[in-house]
Amino acid sequence: MSATTARLEHRGLDVGEIIRRLDGFYGYNVTVSLWADAVANRLEGPALYLLGDELAEVAEHARAAAAKLADRVGDLGGTVTAHPRELADRSPGDFAMPANCADPAAILAIAARNLAAIIDAYEDFLDLAFGKDHVGHHLVTKLLGQETHRLADLEAAQAGGGPPS
Repeated sequence: MSATTARLEHRGLDVGEIIRRLDGFYGYNVTVSLWADAVANRLEGPALYLLGDELAEVAEHARAAAAKLADRVGDLGGTVTAHPRELADRSPGDFAMPANCADPAAILAIAARNLAAIIDAYEDFLDLAFGKDHVGHHLVTKLLGQETHRLADLEAAQAGGGPPS
């Protein structure tokens, strides 16, 4: 048992549960990066012009978040999911492909559902980790802030405020 794990367990934290949740967040971010790349590859019509750059940014952000989460899981003595079929299964969200990749509204609706799912999961984690896993809490707080901002931008775009910024 590592010193980090021992300290967390001393604080009454179930390290296995923390690892499981962080691994789910890792799976979510890996899956988001793959989903964004796949949707970008299929864009047509107005969505091609409105969402191409945004989807590339989403994929890049998700890969960076996954790397940070993987590092934290490793710090705790755990390992992240390696089997591709299990990534989406272990993560919050539903990564369906849009029926029409020329329809920005259809793409944004799926993205909004997934953002709401990860925001809820991050908030639940913060309740669990508060006062016990300061590093994990800090990491997820930053990720929550980024996703909350992204959802606000997306909702503004859905309301007619233009494409997400």
